[in-house]
Amino acid sequence: MVAINTNYKNNISTIEAIEEQLKNIADAGFSHVEWGHDWLGDYFYTNIEMVQIKKMLSKHNFRVKAIHATEGRVKALSDNDKSDFGYRIKDRKDYTSFNEYTRLAGVELIKNRVDLAYILGAKQIVLHMQLPYVELKKDEDIKKKYWQQVFKSFDELKSYCKPRAVKIAVENLLCTPLQEQIDQFDTLFARYDSDFMGFCFDSGHGTLVSLDDHLIFAERYKARIIALHLQDTHSIAPELIDDDLAVLRHDEHALPFTGVVDWDELARVIAQSPYQLPVTLEIDIIADTSEQEMSTLKEAFVIAKKLNTMVKSYRKAQ
Repeated sequence: MVAINTNYKNNISTIEAIEEQLKNIADAGFSHVEWGHDWLGDYFYTNIEMVQIKKMLSKHNFRVKAIHATEGRVKALSDNDKSDFGYRIKDRKDYTSFNEYTRLAGVELIKNRVDLAYILGAKQIVLHMQLPYVELKKDEDIKKKYWQQVFKSFDELKSYCKPRAVKIAVENLLCTPLQEQIDQFDTLFARYDSDFMGFCFDSGHGTLVSLDDHLIFAERYKARIIALHLQDTHSIAPELIDDDLAVLRHDEHALPFTGVVDWDELARVIAQSPYQLPVTLEIDIIADTSEQEMSTLKEAFVIAKKLNTMVKSYRKAQ
């Protein structure tokens, strides 16, 4: 039993194309999936769409590990081909917004994904919280107001999630310095208990934020790991770490064991966490032919099974 993201090819929107990807995932041998479509933007699923998705997944006997929720649009300013994730764009749905209506719209967007998780039987949603760290450093009043809005939103979501037995797994991200993310997660986990909020470790992101210790997030927050995005990268040269676009380009979402991640050590950390197997891959597959696509999917299945076995072995030895 192993899992993979449903949007491994791209974030396509047509039902026919999604169904094709689901069939390929099933044919490759996967038993579980993370629903990854529409993880970015403000798309709202209607109730009948949720029923349709459930039927598609049931057709292939899939179990759903998680839903990749959306925080809205990318939280970064773009100007002359430059992105700066230290600032925020003005969005119409943003659960961190200072505009109360916009904040509430952002909360409703997340609740929509909680509903999808509940209908599909998933126990958690994965959520981004892109930190506008430059803004927060500049003005203590803005920082205080920002966290007030964040707490208000998560407090509301807590009362919505708990009756549905759906947790929020906040993910380590790109383009935010290591210490700022550590402060962010420490703040969240000090306020919210593990019955509501956990951690999603993205192994590729870890290599691009902490160049000296790729697993620092996994080790530090292993008691909160409830979701995984397992992928590999070749990391990035130190002189490029402050170039957001370069960082994004180096986020390869490659097959495990093809880059710099220490998979044996990561398996040990996962074994010490409350994460419930199977492991979940989050990879991109770029193929010229359907045969190449299926070959890579089958290779991914073998690799995921290997990782599953590694985690089980470490747990057995504890």
